[in-house]
Amino acid sequence: MSGTDANRFERCLTLFAPVRAGEGRAVAILWLQAFSLMFAWYLIRPVREALILTEGGAEFRSYAVAVQALLLILIVPAYSAWVRRTDPRRVYLLVNAFFLANLLLFFAAGRVGLPLGFMFFVWGSLFSVMAVTQFWAFATDLFNVRSGERLFGLVAIGISAGAFAGAQAAALLFDVLGPYGLMLASAAALVAAIALGGRVHAAIPAFSQGAGAEARPAPGPGRWLGGFAVVAGSRYLTGIAALVVLLNWITSAGDFVLSSWLVDVAGREAPGAQSQFIGRFMGNYCSVVTLASFLIQLLLVSRIIQFAGLARALLLTPVAFAAGYLLVGIVPAFLLLQSVLVVQRSFDYSLLNTTRNALLLPMGREAKYQAKTAIDTFFYRTGDLLATGSIFVGLRLFDDLRAQLIWLIAALSLALLLVAWLVGREYARRERAAAELSGGGSLAGAVLAQ
Repeated sequence: MSGTDANRFERCLTLFAPVRAGEGRAVAILWLQAFSLMFAWYLIRPVREALILTEGGAEFRSYAVAVQALLLILIVPAYSAWVRRTDPRRVYLLVNAFFLANLLLFFAAGRVGLPLGFMFFVWGSLFSVMAVTQFWAFATDLFNVRSGERLFGLVAIGISAGAFAGAQAAALLFDVLGPYGLMLASAAALVAAIALGGRVHAAIPAFSQGAGAEARPAPGPGRWLGGFAVVAGSRYLTGIAALVVLLNWITSAGDFVLSSWLVDVAGREAPGAQSQFIGRFMGNYCSVVTLASFLIQLLLVSRIIQFAGLARALLLTPVAFAAGYLLVGIVPAFLLLQSVLVVQRSFDYSLLNTTRNALLLPMGREAKYQAKTAIDTFFYRTGDLLATGSIFVGLRLFDDLRAQLIWLIAALSLALLLVAWLVGREYARRERAAAELSGGGSLAGAVLAQ
């Protein structure tokens, strides 16, 4: 798959993915961009958990999650209206510049002693989905379908590597820098991610470019509901939205089970040491997850996609989810739960993350920016909202909510498997249509417009 003029770096990359001559520079820039972005997020992820859990506990955390979903009802239409009037090459840069300014404000507020737990948790969760969403919208807009399928597994290694490095740094530096020092370090990493974003367009060879590689305004008429209307107008996008809702319902419910158990364990520590204990635990836990994610991304993801095809690769993670939670339901133990969550998160962050983001490669720019942002923010947080509702009701109905949630998560994992199969089948159809379109097929244009 690599070209005869490939340089030494590109030949090294072919050990992990089928990189062609001329693509190495673009892959390297996107890799570093993804690394910096995730490094910035994982530096502050334990900060987010430590502040919210020490202020209000696991139930307070679940209510903060619900607030995010409500805010996104306002944010998504406003974002869609803004992105239609903005040069697509600047969307990623401007969104991350906004988050950078926010981080500096939080740092300043924390230094003067303002309570930030609830507000920072809500903001951090919005940042985690918006920043990564803009990166993948940016990437899907740069590459055509075939090139994206070949290269996204390699680019996503930067996501896993940045997450691992950030989690390791957070675990080592939490006691040294404290939560507000880590905010400042995260801001510095975000500056690097923004700077790299302006360099990638010129590095992509013509044969790899998608329609979005050219600088032109995002097309599409204005719609009152923005990305929500784009999603509602396509069965395929609706299926992807359902996939994301189920995925985050599972993830958020699993996080509550872990967090509530963790608060009980931390309660055995001295009162002044509870925050540090939780911060260190979350840093170490995230380090294990991200190391596993990195190894799966580096060694398996591109090979699985190339061998099985993207549609079949999409099914593997839901299978792992269902098997793991059924096991925990039968043998409930904190150590086993941690192991299952490590497997769930590592496959989610590597294989499922790559395949899920590649699903929009055959789509137009309206879907890549407006619909993707709606899906990866509002629908993503709708899963959180459903988890919060499950927790709210469950706390009032069951004495042993953890056990009930584990069985609910197992059932949701089976539903996720069914939706993934349906979406993967539709992706395969659109992939074939995109191939016909590149050869001038008129029928393909009608299929992609649906």
